[in-house]
Amino acid sequence: MSSLTINIEDDLKSKVQKKAKKDGVTITFIVTQAMTAYNEGKLKFGMISADDEITASFDVSTEAGKKACVESFKSLGK
Repeated sequence: MSSLTINIEDDLKSKVQKKAKKDGVTITFIVTQAMTAYNEGKLKFGMISADDEITASFDVSTEAGKKACVESFKSLGK
C-alpha cells in the first residue's frame, strides 16, 4: 500500500467529502475507483461539447462504486 498526495482546492475537497459521506464512501474510495477504472480502460477523458467541457465516465464492478460514480456525474446532465 502506498499514499498519494494531490493538490485540490479546499472548496472542492469539502464538497466532495460531504457528498461522499452522504453516499457512504470516502474520497480515497472515489479516487481508487477512478484510478482502477482508468487503468482498466473504463475511464476515458475527452471533449464532449462545443463549449470545450471536459468530463469523464467510468464503469466500476461494485454496486457502491457505481452509485458513487453516478452521483458524482449527475450534475453533468444539468
